[in-house]
Amino acid sequence: MSEEIRRFTHLPSDRAPGPDYSGPGVEAELTGRMPEARPAERPERTERPERTGPLERGGGSYDDLYTARASSALGKVASDDGMLDVRIKAPGELGGPGGATNPEQLLAAAYASCFHNSLTLVAGRQGVGTSDATVDTAVTLRKRGTADDYTIATDLTVRLPGVEPEAARRLVEQAHGECPYSRAFMQGAEVHVHLA
Repeated sequence: MSEEIRRFTHLPSDRAPGPDYSGPGVEAELTGRMPEARPAERPERTERPERTGPLERGGGSYDDLYTARASSALGKVASDDGMLDVRIKAPGELGGPGGATNPEQLLAAAYASCFHNSLTLVAGRQGVGTSDATVDTAVTLRKRGTADDYTIATDLTVRLPGVEPEAARRLVEQAHGECPYSRAFMQGAEVHVHLA
């Protein structure tokens, strides 16, 4: 499986027990302790957009654990805490100048990281070490016809050195079923668009 690209197009029915994702981090799930935030690190509470109702899947509503915020303006994107601050340019393949990151790269990086976290959680619950695991993600921008009809496609390649192929397949399928990004792509994400 090390060189094989696995495409998952369904939500497995044999999901592992436990939460889908540990908002405070993988260590919270693996150690059973929530990391304590120092007072200076606690973000100020800001007014959240009003929702039409709670996000519900699987018979219950979800609780908000963490909200990331970023803004795009004048060819750059930055997070509200300053941890992310990068220039954005269209790649040469799309007629742009290149020389900077782009939305597809940022999405690929975020998806790879999130899936890797979910894989670590799933494997940790089963006592399988994943210190050598890697997750490569490809995000492809696609267009249909001549109209502005765009969509994206994603491919994940997971490598689990030293793990039996069948066990690796099971862990990857379970991680795919639990990764919030995978679920958003498969089941649809809750999206609210507001005009300020």
